[in-house]
Amino acid sequence: MNRDIKLIATDLDGTFLNNESEISLFNKEIFDYLANNGVEIVLSTGRPFEGMIRYKRHLNNKNNSIVLNGAIITDEDGKFIYDEPLDEKTALKIMDIYEEYKKYNVFMHVYSGNKYVASEEDFYFRRYAEKEKLKEIFVGLHNIESFEFSKMLFIGDRDILEKLQDEIRNSVKVHTSFSHTNFLEILRDGINKGSALKWLCDKKGINRENIIAFGDNYNDIEMIEFAGVGVAMENGEEELKSKADYIALDNHSNGVGKFLKDFLNL
Repeated sequence: MNRDIKLIATDLDGTFLNNESEISLFNKEIFDYLANNGVEIVLSTGRPFEGMIRYKRHLNNKNNSIVLNGAIITDEDGKFIYDEPLDEKTALKIMDIYEEYKKYNVFMHVYSGNKYVASEEDFYFRRYAEKEKLKEIFVGLHNIESFEFSKMLFIGDRDILEKLQDEIRNSVKVHTSFSHTNFLEILRDGINKGSALKWLCDKKGINRENIIAFGDNYNDIEMIEFAGVGVAMENGEEELKSKADYIALDNHSNGVGKFLKDFLNL
């Protein structure tokens, strides 16, 4: 390698994973080479730890992971080493606002540590739960035990979600972002993938200029901005691309692996 890169952080869906939500052989071989040469690979995702564990195992990745968009950082076994949930008062206020949007077919999913609760069994919930074989997963808000949520997720039509986002922002101080056209994500104020990556790198003594980060959506913006080398995918949102240092090929064309091969002269 011809550059002093110590850590690579990458989003999963729409970035490192292809359109079949799998890791391509090319991308895996590049990551295997880097890991064997002392570069730390950090998977950074909006998913909970259980929802990304199969990718971590496929890569034999024993590093920390950033999950739930930066609300939690885990060790290799999924134990929380950093946890920044929404406070109960804020979460309950958001739930009150949500009551007015249920009639527009908006669904709410909440994550409390490893527990995942959906308001109803919607299409996304069923598909995701079945594919990732999630265990700590419940339908019905009566299953909520703690209102200190790591993340709140709202699913619905984009125009409705944008109105919901505006109302939430006008009522409470939180971090909001879209991770998908139909997914609005709510975190504690000041918490995002970028803040989590900074915390982790401060702990490890790694400087920003020694980090490469990859992403494709709004929830990746802060991470891309924090890294010394911020890379957006060609299939990414235009706002993210405007803030990136480089644009990689799209996620289905091995964009992450090919960028690293060329940039690091592998």
